[in-house]
Amino acid sequence: MAFYYKKAIVSFVDINALTLALGLCVAGAWVAPSPTLAQSVREAVKQHVKEGIDRSKERQTQKTRHKPADTTKQVTEQPREKKPKSKTAKPVAADKTQTAQASTKIEKRAEQAGSGVTEEKTKLPFRVLGEDLQIDIKFGLGYRGWVPQQYPTVDVDMAGYLTWMIEAKARIFNWLTLHRAYYESTGLSGPRTQGASVAARIGSFAPGAAWLLGVLGFPYFKIWEPIIRYESRAFNTRARPQAPGVCLVTEGFEGDLSDCPRTTETLRIVSGFETLVAGVRYNHNKDPSPVIKAPKGSIPPLFFGIGLMSYSKPYQVTIDGETLEELLFDGRFRGAGLAFGTELGGGVYQFYADADVQVGLGEVSLTEDLTLNELAPEGWLIGYVKGDATVGYCLPLWRFSPTLMFIPSFTGGGAFFFFFETEPESDGKATTPAVNWDFLWTVRGALVLAF
Repeated sequence: MAFYYKKAIVSFVDINALTLALGLCVAGAWVAPSPTLAQSVREAVKQHVKEGIDRSKERQTQKTRHKPADTTKQVTEQPREKKPKSKTAKPVAADKTQTAQASTKIEKRAEQAGSGVTEEKTKLPFRVLGEDLQIDIKFGLGYRGWVPQQYPTVDVDMAGYLTWMIEAKARIFNWLTLHRAYYESTGLSGPRTQGASVAARIGSFAPGAAWLLGVLGFPYFKIWEPIIRYESRAFNTRARPQAPGVCLVTEGFEGDLSDCPRTTETLRIVSGFETLVAGVRYNHNKDPSPVIKAPKGSIPPLFFGIGLMSYSKPYQVTIDGETLEELLFDGRFRGAGLAFGTELGGGVYQFYADADVQVGLGEVSLTEDLTLNELAPEGWLIGYVKGDATVGYCLPLWRFSPTLMFIPSFTGGGAFFFFFETEPESDGKATTPAVNWDFLWTVRGALVLAF
């Protein structure tokens, strides 16, 4: 009995010791920081970029593997049945001839009846300063919207602003054309910012927006006109981090994530967009005047040159839709590339459209010493596309000088940054994981006075 009793005591002691050891291990694992928190900011972002690019390539490979077989050739190789010739071919041809003759007569009558109106349309708008000095002054109201990229742990407001605007276009003799001098604002903020700051202020504020744009041309060569364009836009809105909060990465902070300050307070967002473009405008009609006039010729004006852009906003690193949810940066997006543009239509009683696009290489800066470019795998670069397009209509309100016109318009555009591989794999299927996007739009009504 003593032997079994001692054995039972030893077994009980061993079990307690084992239980105590397991408890200490569990407690140690609970107290010890997780591997993620032990990472530095640089390591966490680098790992997220690599995983995002690998995931995007895997998705592209799966799409290629599951692509359905092309059955076009099998369909085209099947013999076609010969259709019997129609016995009513001649009557149909006769009907087409009669219809064409009838439509021609109708067109001639319409031209005779409306010739006076057509001539008046080509002369409008009536001006008072002559051919060598022409000025269009525009005043208007509009509603401007900014739809920023959304994040899982940060709720960014889709901001909207009621704005006023003033614009001038002018032809100044034969040595300078003011294609556009434009200012728009809510009256609450300036058009230029010192850079976005995600932790600038905490709490409520009065949202504001502004837009400054200037385009100058030097029409020395008539058809080829050198152009310089500068644009600056600013937006204010709010971001609301979700519980348990996100890390606000300030300039120079690259320590462990466990030491990063976190908050769930509402943050003030200031986002700025700046572009500078220098190039040449080609006008086949040798008429560089930017004011409202009847369009000439069938070839619209074209523009091409070199563009620079700078774009700042609060940013969470997002690769192909997957977000690094713990960190919030004061992101700066820069780019340099080719710029293109064109103008379609114009004149009174007509629709018009203009568009401009930039395409080139970009840089995404998270802090002064940290960029997404340097963390990308070898052979990967960042590209960007930025563009805007406007559609409107010109309606004269009276037909004497100076002519007053009403122009409603809609503008949409934005910026898109993405990774791309310089040397795609042998299958030729390139993948471009998205890094960031933002969409801007405006609905506007304006009065234009032509001098």
